[in-house]
Amino acid sequence: MKRTLTEAQLYSLLESMKLINSTLDLDKLLAIIMQEITINLDADRGTLYIVDETSREIWSKIAQGDKKLEIRQPIGKGISGHVAKTGETINIPDAYKDLRFNPAVDKKSGYRTRSILCIPVLDKTGKIIAVLQILNKKNGRFNKKDQQFASVFADYISLAIQNAQLYQEALERKKLENEIEVAGEIQRMLIPASPPRLDNYELFAYHHPSKFIGGDYYDFFLKPDSLIIILADVAGKGIPAALLMANLQATVHNLLGKYQSNKEIVSLINKHLYSVTTSDKYATLVWGNIKLIDHTFHYITAGHVPPLLFSKNGKSIHSTELPQASIPVGMLPEYEFEEGIVQLHPDDLLLVCSDGITEAQNKKEEMFETERLKQIVRKNYHQSLNAIGDEIIQQVKTFSHGGSYEDDISLVMIRRIS
Repeated sequence: MKRTLTEAQLYSLLESMKLINSTLDLDKLLAIIMQEITINLDADRGTLYIVDETSREIWSKIAQGDKKLEIRQPIGKGISGHVAKTGETINIPDAYKDLRFNPAVDKKSGYRTRSILCIPVLDKTGKIIAVLQILNKKNGRFNKKDQQFASVFADYISLAIQNAQLYQEALERKKLENEIEVAGEIQRMLIPASPPRLDNYELFAYHHPSKFIGGDYYDFFLKPDSLIIILADVAGKGIPAALLMANLQATVHNLLGKYQSNKEIVSLINKHLYSVTTSDKYATLVWGNIKLIDHTFHYITAGHVPPLLFSKNGKSIHSTELPQASIPVGMLPEYEFEEGIVQLHPDDLLLVCSDGITEAQNKKEEMFETERLKQIVRKNYHQSLNAIGDEIIQQVKTFSHGGSYEDDISLVMIRRIS
């Protein structure tokens, strides 16, 4: 159909476009579009349906009292659904004589549909992005001039709809980013800002999530006769891992106030995580307890990177990987975790980290690995823990620059001074 408009129609169209282009709010835009098309076609009412390709539906919002009600229907169903599927323009003079019309809607609402004009709204590539449905021409039926005007109108509103959708998506992304940033601030409050101070020990701790928030968690609990250290790595990244990490942190704090046994606490953590997660959600951890009276380190390694113990042996520095002989917590509820014990001598250095360090990758997809970590500590052994920690983090960053793998990084070091 040739789309030629009269001078009066062109003037009306331009006036409508001024209003339509005055907002980027999608809800307001829908209302303005329907207001303008019904006025210009002297119709009773209309609906603009937006195509949702993800759900294969078309949707719109209608006024219901003071509220906006979202309505949806499958693409291909009903008059508007048919237009969304085929791109065909439909002009029906008598709705009740067309088999595609569903009279149940009228029965439910009490409205009587007589004539229908349904027009596809296309983007510049010809893809259907919306459907314009106008009901009940006030004087007779929709004619060719009405159809011509509606088609041109649909062409003009296409860009306005797309701009409003992009604007809404940008707002939603910004809102999500703000929420994630707040969540990151809350998570940082769950992790100690600095380790405790002890007369006979030097401590260092570092944490850096791969995103705003992450799944690594470390903590210190100083008791009159012991220092408890926990470092955990929840499977996954981002928000899901952070939620489980917060659950783990709360569980640890709750259990520490009630139980003394390391094995009992780790066993209860394991059972709790198993009960609140699915099979693909779990956490590796190192649970350590330094007895301040005899300087023994009692530890449980649950599927985690083994702790490293560095000791002076004459002029050389000897490193030992403490045994890893168990599975992550949250996998088997009745698993019995084994506890190891090692003596800490003066100048001994204990290192616990997440696999974000040992599994960091470079451009060649080579891993940083534990041996490289050992070399850094041995080379800088006589430096302060802060200096050693800074060197480790810097070398991990340098090594992995440009690599495709990125994970949360956590590092805890403890050195017995005397």
